[in-house]
Amino acid sequence: THCSTTRQSARRRCRAAAAAQESQLASSAMGKMKNMDKPWEDDSVDHWKPEAFAQGDMAGPLLEESSFAVLFPAYREKYLREVWPQVTSALKEQGVACQLDLIEGSMTVSTTRKTWDPYIILKARDLIKLLARSVHLQQALKALQDDVFSDVIKVGGLCS
Repeated sequence: THCSTTRQSARRRCRAAAAAQESQLASSAMGKMKNMDKPWEDDSVDHWKPEAFAQGDMAGPLLEESSFAVLFPAYREKYLREVWPQVTSALKEQGVACQLDLIEGSMTVSTTRKTWDPYIILKARDLIKLLARSVHLQQALKALQDDVFSDVIKVGGLCS
């Protein structure tokens, strides 16, 4: 029995020594990995800065046409008719087609073969949403900028 107890304790010591050696190797490997230069930890690069999208960045035209339509109330018709040439020229610079339908009371924006920014159609949708919600044209045109975002929040059900 003394011999078997000695063997068991020897095995335990051997296992403990092997485990300690493995953990030491793992920690030294982790230490080496920790000290290695990582390209994503470069302090000279601002990883949160949005990249500008220039006109020549897209390889070819968009494959599908995207369009959005927004209805507007009748009292906005006069103002929209006055400012629609300015809306058309602002969207034409981005390669987006727009249409004002006074009979249906809707505004439509759609991509064209000349659209060079794939995200501009969502910005144009926000523009016509703002115009339908009685936002002045100069303020609504800011929605086309890269660093400006807009959202319409319905507050009707928030208060009791």
